[in-house]
Amino acid sequence: MSDLLPVVTRELCKERLELIFPEGFKTSLSSPMSAATVAGLIWADCVMPDDDAELDASLSYARPTTGLWMNAELLTIDDDDKRRAWYKAHIAGQAAATALQREWGVDTEQWYATNSRESVRKGLYILGRQYGAMSMGVGVKTNAGSARWILRRSFAQLFDPALQGEALRGAINDWTNTAMDPESRLRAIFARERHSTSTSISVALPSGEIRLLAPDESSLILKGVIEVWAEQRLMQPAVLTISEPGDKKAFVDERRLALAGININVSDLLPDALIVDMGPRPAEYWIIEAVATGGPVDERRKQNFIEWAQTQRIRPEQLRFLNAFISRNDSAAKRHLMDLAVGTYAWYLDEPTRELAWNAIETAIPNNVIDLGNSR
Repeated sequence: MSDLLPVVTRELCKERLELIFPEGFKTSLSSPMSAATVAGLIWADCVMPDDDAELDASLSYARPTTGLWMNAELLTIDDDDKRRAWYKAHIAGQAAATALQREWGVDTEQWYATNSRESVRKGLYILGRQYGAMSMGVGVKTNAGSARWILRRSFAQLFDPALQGEALRGAINDWTNTAMDPESRLRAIFARERHSTSTSISVALPSGEIRLLAPDESSLILKGVIEVWAEQRLMQPAVLTISEPGDKKAFVDERRLALAGININVSDLLPDALIVDMGPRPAEYWIIEAVATGGPVDERRKQNFIEWAQTQRIRPEQLRFLNAFISRNDSAAKRHLMDLAVGTYAWYLDEPTRELAWNAIETAIPNNVIDLGNSR
């Protein structure tokens, strides 16, 4: 039998869930109902002894209603025997749990109605399992209302009231890096940085150099493009320039520009970033637009970029264009989808392993076929 974790409040759980699953995840993961459920499951010891424990019948599994049947007064009881006794009673049924509360002189009004259980099951339980927060027992009954759900201990430990400040942030980052798959992990990292109060956003260039950009959404998108998209999409990426509204030459790799014979002036039509991929032959030059408030590469801008590239002795066939957005649900992405130029790509920070291509369809009709029209 494992030691019970410290009793926590619904309010603390709500704050922690918003740190663990910030905006960019399903809102049900950090809802008040999910917070009540986490607090309730920790109180009732529906927590694995450790993340590698065998999911057998010896564990205390929760049903979707476990947290719903509780209330704030019940969770003030910090007595291990009573916590375990309530768990056993609620497995027998709500009536048994209510009778035990009356015996203890504890309020019996529950947090949420029993018919809210599907919201818990489809929210924190199923999504939580997807993101590494929950597990499901093996060999237990599989009907929707059965007791078969349990918090992973590493996740439950993130709600320890003693964890504060940098220690808490470090614990959340460590858990994210261990429990989540690569895409979910990137989504969490960028979502947290998006809502941080930092005075700058650090970007690690492929060369290993660190650059600091202004703390806004455009910089966050560029961070994702450089650190994530370029690393998985390009063979030998090198960042040539980064531009910001207040600093048209926030970063310039003078050495590589000189080797490529490219001359950059502040009066030039500068993209938000210019990245060269030295892997292909000839090299490919990626024009990057981070679309937060400004516009994407539309047909006019694409033509302007082509004309600029020709002045730098870059052939049009060497150019590639990427429009980068925060999310497909972001207003800028929805507003500018119809503006994307043919032959450009779209990438979304919260779905970092995917990419959209907007290309013309190549006809399958041979060019030597003559259309005779409708003859009568």
